[in-house]
Amino acid sequence: MPRKNRLFIRDFPHLTQLRGHNGEPLFRQENDYITFEIALALAAKRYAVAIHSYSLAAERIFLMVTAKDRQSLSCFVQYIGRHYVPYYNRRYQRYGALWESRYACSPLQAGPYFLIVKRFIECDEDGTHSHHSDGLNPKNIIAPHPVWLELADDEIQQQQRFKDFCRSPVNSVLVTKICNTLNQNCLLATPTVSRRLESQLACSLRVRQRGRPRQYTSVKIDQWQKLEQHASIFLRQRGYQQVRLSMLEQEPLMATNSSTVIKPIQLRRDGTFGCLQMISRCSTSQSMSRVWYSGTMFGQEYCNHTIQQRDQIGVEAFGMPGIDIEIEQLVLQAHFFQRLGIASQIALHINMLGDINAFTAFRRALFAYYQPHSHLFTPEQTQQLMSHPERLRNSTEAWLHQLAIAAPQLDLFVSQDSQQRFIRLQLALNQVGIVWHHDNHLYPRNEYCQVVFEWRSDNNVLSRGGRYDAYASRILGYPIAACGFAFLVEPIARLLEQHEAQHHSLPSVDIVIIASQPRVGAQTVLLARQLRQQFPELRIATDSSQLRMATRHKNSRNQGAKITLEMEGDGYSLRLYKAESTDYSITNVDQISDQLGPILWL
Repeated sequence: MPRKNRLFIRDFPHLTQLRGHNGEPLFRQENDYITFEIALALAAKRYAVAIHSYSLAAERIFLMVTAKDRQSLSCFVQYIGRHYVPYYNRRYQRYGALWESRYACSPLQAGPYFLIVKRFIECDEDGTHSHHSDGLNPKNIIAPHPVWLELADDEIQQQQRFKDFCRSPVNSVLVTKICNTLNQNCLLATPTVSRRLESQLACSLRVRQRGRPRQYTSVKIDQWQKLEQHASIFLRQRGYQQVRLSMLEQEPLMATNSSTVIKPIQLRRDGTFGCLQMISRCSTSQSMSRVWYSGTMFGQEYCNHTIQQRDQIGVEAFGMPGIDIEIEQLVLQAHFFQRLGIASQIALHINMLGDINAFTAFRRALFAYYQPHSHLFTPEQTQQLMSHPERLRNSTEAWLHQLAIAAPQLDLFVSQDSQQRFIRLQLALNQVGIVWHHDNHLYPRNEYCQVVFEWRSDNNVLSRGGRYDAYASRILGYPIAACGFAFLVEPIARLLEQHEAQHHSLPSVDIVIIASQPRVGAQTVLLARQLRQQFPELRIATDSSQLRMATRHKNSRNQGAKITLEMEGDGYSLRLYKAESTDYSITNVDQISDQLGPILWL
């Protein structure tokens, strides 16, 4: 079988890796590192390759470079080998190749991933101690990338901003994604860019799962019905109570014996305001409450007088000021998308806003910064300056983009307590295995504070939300903590249609319980009944057939089961197989319920 062509995308930085032949160390003494760095500098100058970061370890070599074409990158790596390998062979009395096969290479989208990969390289996030670059040092080797230059105006501030970035929590799931992308010679990019490049290059660029694609056999059902069923099950199981909201935000006043409306009718703009109105009218409501709603909202686009109709499923929680409720809602959304089968096509973007005073001060600073240039603004930009000046920082116009580089940064106004709170949130997301992106350009559409988040696929937002303590307190007239989000039904339904058009329908079962011997068939039925009572949202099936064990495991995978449980002959011990692994763990009937929750995010 011919080997796969190495992936190269013009104008993209490329993360490359070299390993020693048969695990042989690549560096043994300090002089080896110096010699390699000399070869690195000469190769970069000869073939006009920009080196942005490197890490030299005995086990492997990481380089992040930008080359003008595929040939330049190949010649760059060959030049290093032709200068370093002869030196290494002479010094240690050996001969032959030093590298293990070809070098691995992975293009990466600079915007969201350049700083992440640079930290991955220079902070040894793969767990290997190395001799590496440090920001722009050494200056005779490292070339700054445009993403690096956008950090600040001068080199000292750039270095400090990068050090601050490196002190933020490490996303272990993202580190695994970088390693898998590099090993499979794939593209490290957002779903939007990945889809566009896959269409242009007519090939798959994203990381693939091991084995052949599964072919599920379940029957297709209507997408809207799926969303309603999933939302009802998920939210009810997590203690959220469904509420009904009025279509109108104000009750119209009628003249006596007349149908004439005296007070204008205002259609429901969003469910959050309706939930707050409901709480204000209900004196018996608890201090802590979780509610959810569904229905049609009528919003108005910014600087557009036309009414936009959209359907959404909203989730709100009141009276909980800590980050626990934010983590709960983010995990709930991640689990929701995972169950729909679209988790790999979306990305979580989060940003720290600080408290309402910090964000207000940030807006005032932006207003003062942009005010001298207001004579150049369009009417829409002038309106943004007056109400939401942070939106000017995300403008696509070239002159505004350059102006935004020196604009005030939000993190300068956020208090230390808010920053520590955000770090705890990031660590918690890492612990539960959610990939997230700290998006400094994500600003709230509504009056959020502390944290704002969006789940995105391509250019579509599937869900958005955040914390809005100040807004809720102002509406209700007394202090209250509030956090919520909304699933946007139409974008999710469209993504589901695209997903099922490219793949097969969703799996028909979540867990399959196999009886290893006929005498424990009754115990598997009892275990299935027990699990259904504890986890009503799971689809659980038993297999007590007399087929070969390998065939029964294959049938379980073909049905899309995430977990296969094999009951031993004692009717008590269990082997737990996960869908993405051929290994198994030993457990038993008493412990299985506690283990299923973390595995399936229940």
